[in-house]
Amino acid sequence: MELFAILQKKSKYFYALLLLLGLTNSVWASALLVLINHKINGTPLPFLNQYDWVAYVVLIVAAFGMARFFQGYMIQLTYDMGNELSLSIFNKLRFTNYEDYLRLGEDRVRTAMSDVTTLQRFPQAFIETFNAATMVLIGVAYLFWNNPLGALAIMAVLAALIVFYNVRSRVIQQDLSTARDLANVYQRNVNDFLRGFKEVKMSTDRSDTLYTDYLTHNRNQVKELTVRTLVRHMMNELLGSYSWYVGIGLVLFLLPVVLHTNAALSSSFVVTLLYLMGPSNVVISEMHEFFQMRIALERLDEFNEVIDGYAAVSTGHGDVDSLGTDFESLRFENVTFEYYDEKNAKTFRLQPLNLEIRRGESIFVTGGNGSGKSTFINLLTGLYVPLSGAIYLNGQRIEARNYPAYRNHICAIFTDCHLFGENYGKHDLTTGNHRLVALLKKMQLTDVIPLGDTETKLKVTLSKGQQKRLALINALLEEKDILILDEWAAEQDPVFRAFFYTKIVPELREAGKTVIAVTHDDAYFDCAGRVLKFDYGRIATDMLVQQPMLEVY
Repeated sequence: MELFAILQKKSKYFYALLLLLGLTNSVWASALLVLINHKINGTPLPFLNQYDWVAYVVLIVAAFGMARFFQGYMIQLTYDMGNELSLSIFNKLRFTNYEDYLRLGEDRVRTAMSDVTTLQRFPQAFIETFNAATMVLIGVAYLFWNNPLGALAIMAVLAALIVFYNVRSRVIQQDLSTARDLANVYQRNVNDFLRGFKEVKMSTDRSDTLYTDYLTHNRNQVKELTVRTLVRHMMNELLGSYSWYVGIGLVLFLLPVVLHTNAALSSSFVVTLLYLMGPSNVVISEMHEFFQMRIALERLDEFNEVIDGYAAVSTGHGDVDSLGTDFESLRFENVTFEYYDEKNAKTFRLQPLNLEIRRGESIFVTGGNGSGKSTFINLLTGLYVPLSGAIYLNGQRIEARNYPAYRNHICAIFTDCHLFGENYGKHDLTTGNHRLVALLKKMQLTDVIPLGDTETKLKVTLSKGQQKRLALINALLEEKDILILDEWAAEQDPVFRAFFYTKIVPELREAGKTVIAVTHDDAYFDCAGRVLKFDYGRIATDMLVQQPMLEVY
């Protein structure tokens, strides 16, 4: 990621304006130094001698106007850049594959957002530093113009302090990087606390451990690192500030003895050094910001590498029209998949899977824990990409470019399904939508989810079973051909569970929907057209209902 490229993209005049600022600051700093020194020493200006006060006023007004213009420009540019970086994270995530998202983890996404906030300060900090550095360079050049040997003596002292400053800055950067790593862990602990709040409340030991050994320990580590970093940075700032007083001491006490400088030259040197104290302190103080930005930039680059963000965005949704609109068949041909642990050791393998699903089928998927059901569902929904083998939709092989088109044929309700608070599906949620009204009645939610004439979103604070019913309503409103239900009936009461298997599933099949339901409700297997049983990463049985069970080897 190149921040300057982003700034140039946001404003094509960025480099031109930066050059203009540098030239303006050079003229302003040089003219002001010459004017002040000539006035203090009582020597006439080579021009405008009788109107030096006019020149001074013009310089102040011009500098103020230029500063006002650039500050406003940088405020706009800063927030434009921050907005683009924030949105780019979500843009890359929405195009990346599910496996990369799992590998990244939600905690790293959250810390990436804080990194964007850090980088958002870059334009303003850079311009302030550039402005101050230009004035420092002009001041140093003025010292050399007055007396090269005296300027060299002062620069030697400052150079030694800069070397010392850089050595300390490396330690600061290491501490900042460690604090940034701890931020990832902290976000993970916070997620556990908030999402597992009920479980936390159910155990005092768990509550104490999470709070004391993780949250508190993490924050104390960050506090120690931050305090140490800030103290070191404060020492650097003090050294930077007081180094100028060392330079003034050289001018006042050493240079007159060694170089036999006169009072006028000493006065010019002192005025120049006092003038440079402000800009130099700005440069030093902003270094802490740049260290944080450098770390944030490195971590965002790592973020992009994990999710292959740039390639994902360039690919986008691929060819979303490549698979047509109507579903007829779906075929798995020698599809395999493998899981690996952090040490790259294989932990599970889905055996070569051969399977065909046709339009209007109702298929129940069952099996024990770790049998391969979830892996199969993730492959079926297109969230996972096969390690080997291929998936065919209507006879056409699914490639990387048309996976989004493939997923557009499928609607899935996962075990841990999430109900969106907003109407992202852009459905008509008013009483005028007769299909919605009928579905709410069928799912026995009419009294729970009231509709109005101007409704824009539906109530989602429901019981688990009601949430699954509302999720099914949302899925049916999408009018997709394939419906995948992962343990959908698990949270339903016995009466509605029976209604689901004996009434809803047959109605969906009769409507031409293809229903694949993961379930352990073997009492209702006779409601399916086929039953797939997974065991040890393979389909152990593929049973046609009311047909002999066929063993698959």
